Amino acid sequence: MDAPPRGGGAFLTRDLATGPSSYPATLSRVPSATTPFLSVRGRLGRVVATLSARGVPRLARRAYALELTSTFFFSITLAAIEGGVVAVLARQTFAGVVPERPLNLAVGLLGSMEALANILSFFWSAAGQGRAKIALINVLQVATIAAIAATSVLPRTPAGLWMLVGVVLIARVCWSGILTIRPTVWRANYARDVRAGIVGRFSIVQMLIVAAVASLLGWALDRHAGSYAVAVPAACVLGVGAVLFTSRIRVRGQRRLLRREREGAPPMRPWHGPLIVWRVLRKDVRYAQFMLCMFVLGVGNMMMVAVLVPTLKERFDEGYLGSILITTVIPSIVMALAIPAWARFLDRAHVVRFRAIQSWAFVISGGAFLLAVALGDIRLMFVGAVSQGIALGGGTLAWNLGHVDFAPPSETSQYMATHVTLNGVRGLIAPILSIALYESFKHAGMDADTWIFAISLLFSTAGGVGFVSLYLSMGQAARVVGRAA
Repeated sequence: MDAPPRGGGAFLTRDLATGPSSYPATLSRVPSATTPFLSVRGRLGRVVATLSARGVPRLARRAYALELTSTFFFSITLAAIEGGVVAVLARQTFAGVVPERPLNLAVGLLGSMEALANILSFFWSAAGQGRAKIALINVLQVATIAAIAATSVLPRTPAGLWMLVGVVLIARVCWSGILTIRPTVWRANYARDVRAGIVGRFSIVQMLIVAAVASLLGWALDRHAGSYAVAVPAACVLGVGAVLFTSRIRVRGQRRLLRREREGAPPMRPWHGPLIVWRVLRKDVRYAQFMLCMFVLGVGNMMMVAVLVPTLKERFDEGYLGSILITTVIPSIVMALAIPAWARFLDRAHVVRFRAIQSWAFVISGGAFLLAVALGDIRLMFVGAVSQGIALGGGTLAWNLGHVDFAPPSETSQYMATHVTLNGVRGLIAPILSIALYESFKHAGMDADTWIFAISLLFSTAGGVGFVSLYLSMGQAARVVGRAA
């Protein structure tokens, strides 16, 4: 799973204050995000220290402060439907109430719901064209909060499980709209050489808040299954603060931006979405190749995610907290630690060059999970979670910003919508395929989870090879930042 999923790299304050520093041009000298963490506590302290606005360019400080505060409050609300959290909740809560096969299917869909919801992102690209971005983001924030609040009152019945899937889908569809529109705001408010760093700060806040809230929720659920019904409404109340702070953000050059959108192409209609995706891919061959590599890599990650929660319960008998630690908390914390190194790289590198390196962290993660299930060693599941966090730390940056290295300024939302929509297509295909194979392998008496993790690893490896091949074929075009704006 690549990272819309978990939201929106950070940087050293010095980097923003002094501007870009030189960066090695060869792949072999890229700083490794897998460098061992000497002191988690010390590194967390350094990461949190970077959140100050002192290093942000003066004209961007007000927008940065408002968006950082908004991210803090909204992350508390979003934690309730984080894929690992809500999938574990469903698997544990509805066990014994819903037969295993449909339960595993529902859990697989919930675990990949962030991606699945993105299949409708072109609707948001159409809705945002030529319209004020912040006002639309506010509407989507309110709708997301309302849908998340509804998850706390659903019955513990078979119908309640599918109602949960539906309500989470609604919340994720609204969140995908925010994901589609935000890069246009970021492009207007933050310069290219600092954009990944600033967006990374938002990711750090989101990851740390999600980790903290998920840990508390897992601990509470292990002690009282009804804790979710109390915690979620409280989180939604806090989420309203995000709406208020977001409403105060101003988009630099908004009139000029909206005029370009209106003059650049006829106003889009939502049902034009598939045609827009096709037009973008047909016009930009390199972007189409980039999307193909993303698709293959993403299928592998999502197939793995779909069976991760059932595997933790059926093979390792993990409860709420143990499962949430592996699926959400550990990856979220490690993401926050890994983002600064990835962001310094992405601020100075074309996204294709970035992906040619970062994608292999997913391969390492998939290998660790495969060994864990093959050997029956729960410790290797934690190793896989750490590796996954490193991979997702870079993935969340490239996911939010990578299309900017391909898109003309007036078509940023269309390129993002194309990317997010294709993410939704694989979000629909991968979990269903994964669970179908999983249940078929079990019925045949095979070691089902081991086979699924092996197949997932094969896809992830193919995606990594594809990015390296694309990087080599693009030559100099992929060795420098695509556009300054």
